[in-house]
Amino acid sequence: MQEPNFPYYNVVDQIYHAEWTTQKLARQELLRASIQTLWPNGHPTRLIHVAGTGGKGSTCRFLEMGFSCVGKAGAFMSPHLFDYRERFSINGEFVSQADVAWAWETRIRPHCVQLTLNNSAHIHTFPEISILIALALFEKHEVEWAALEASVGGRYDQTRALDVVATVLTNVGSDHAHMLGQEQWQRVLDKAGIARSCVPFFTSDRNPANLAIIAAVCRDANATLYQIEQTQVDELTDRVATPLLAEALLSATYQKWNAALSLAVIRQLCPQVDDRCVLEKFATARLVGRLRQVEEQVYIDIAHNAEKITALAGELELRFPSQGKIMVVGLSGPRAPRQVFAALAKVAKTIVVTGASYKGQDPGKVQSEIAALTGNTPTLLVSDPRQAYQVARSMQGADDIVIVTGSTYTIEQIFNPDPYLRYLSASFGWRTKVDTEATGAVQLTLPSR
Repeated sequence: MQEPNFPYYNVVDQIYHAEWTTQKLARQELLRASIQTLWPNGHPTRLIHVAGTGGKGSTCRFLEMGFSCVGKAGAFMSPHLFDYRERFSINGEFVSQADVAWAWETRIRPHCVQLTLNNSAHIHTFPEISILIALALFEKHEVEWAALEASVGGRYDQTRALDVVATVLTNVGSDHAHMLGQEQWQRVLDKAGIARSCVPFFTSDRNPANLAIIAAVCRDANATLYQIEQTQVDELTDRVATPLLAEALLSATYQKWNAALSLAVIRQLCPQVDDRCVLEKFATARLVGRLRQVEEQVYIDIAHNAEKITALAGELELRFPSQGKIMVVGLSGPRAPRQVFAALAKVAKTIVVTGASYKGQDPGKVQSEIAALTGNTPTLLVSDPRQAYQVARSMQGADDIVIVTGSTYTIEQIFNPDPYLRYLSASFGWRTKVDTEATGAVQLTLPSR
């Protein structure tokens, strides 16, 4: 067989699905036109585009904190956990609710209304509006550098409309196969599609087959490829000299690679940067839902696919080797429970399966599939997330910890302290659902968590 021609396979796929691909690409052009209208001289912030199956959030936060050594830095990430404003941060701090209101009411909403007046088909979607809000906030706060996380995939994601100074691909796994392709090479081809001409491309993917496809896409796009090697991870490990840095960076293997990847990007774009400053800033990087303690012996983690759950299971074994682990899990979107929770089933003392408010799978079906994995490990079904959490707490012994994971929506419904935001999240889309039923219009969708 001749050498695979992956850029050509992308062309054929686009032709085969032209009615789908052209609509996706048209959405990007619509967003690009709006950015040009709102920022006719170009947006002042230097943007870094981050895609991948796992580690996107951590990498964006590392980049944000590292770039703060050379100027004001920001990040745009999704999804949020408790409050929409969590999607936008500057120097590691979330923007205020007043900031979000200003960006929407003063900058973005007037443009979107005028756009729709000019052409009723040109209605920006929730993800597109969120990107525009991020850009408005970065401009307002004079952010010099910002990392932006792709939602799903890369080639057809709304973030592909942005002009960027670097592209970053953490890794490619099995998530979102229903959207990106059942075959691994299809998913790699989609995520590697973030490559732009003459823009450096960085990856920490270690799969040789994945790397061959990434290299082919970069050659076709005329993008220089920088691959993170084990030696760079080892160098980072050797340079971690304080307990704070060690705990922040090296508690899990995957974080070493995310940190090394981020450091390589920062060094390339800012050769004058002080590495020590960057590493110290890395130590302050925090994600809202990454093994975060919310109560005594209670943790939440927003892992929601097989790769992230596997990483979580490894970190739990590392940090809590002798403690019993009572899991409360929900699942959103078209994911296979057996695949997602396989690693978790191996470390759990008990699993309590519950629901998720948005795109939640039937908890009974999830429970039956998990039960087939666990052997003698008890697997309970409690459909209401808050009741499920109380059941888990009632079972907790002195040496046990409770971990809530699997769906951001499950976590949010249990722990969001604001009942109004909790209700808005749980009922997302009710207005467009009513419109759909009344007019047959297409319902807008929220990126899956």
